[in-house]
Amino acid sequence: MGEETTQFASRFATAVSELEQLADDEGHAQLRHQHGAALRDVVRDALDAIAAVYETGTHAVRNWPEQRRHVLSQVAATRTALDRRGVDGEVRAMARALVELIEPSARP
Repeated sequence: MGEETTQFASRFATAVSELEQLADDEGHAQLRHQHGAALRDVVRDALDAIAAVYETGTHAVRNWPEQRRHVLSQVAATRTALDRRGVDGEVRAMARALVELIEPSARP
């Protein structure tokens, strides 16, 4: 992999991890402590990183068009909720749903 591809993949993995952490009560508390008032920006950056991956086209992933549509729809809805009220319970639940779309094995 080239350096740019590695950075792209790393940014995506970090974003998924942050959203997964956000959905968990203890993880949310840690993120809030770590980022303070900047938590909203951290969540927005994570959503942007996920959107960047899912906005690309590929034929290497089975059911990509359907998966892409679902993920980008969830990203848009989460952004809207984040803009409306910041990082609240609804955004945290939406983050969990987004992670579950990306990584079905993340379901409880």
